Amino acid sequence: MKEDFCDFCKGEGKTSSYVCVYCNGTGEWNPAAQAYMENHICQCIVLDRKFCPVCNKPCHHDTSLNPKQKIDPGNGGISSAESNPEIVVA
Repeated sequence: MKEDFCDFCKGEGKTSSYVCVYCNGTGEWNPAAQAYMENHICQCIVLDRKFCPVCNKPCHHDTSLNPKQKIDPGNGGISSAESNPEIVVA
């Protein structure tokens, strides 16, 4: 729904100490700010990993905060050391 104020800065014309990049400090409604607020990527990693500082809603990542990639344990990309009867490990 179209409002009278910028969705990004809530009509203040600034965010923190910076002029709002969407309304150029006017605080007026514009489609760019509305589209950004509807489709922005969760920025919770910037603060506490619990709330998005852009929309002040709880984390809305597409995935959990658990890493999807695991760190290689040093076995050349294999999850565990292979046992080969021809190779003797000392």
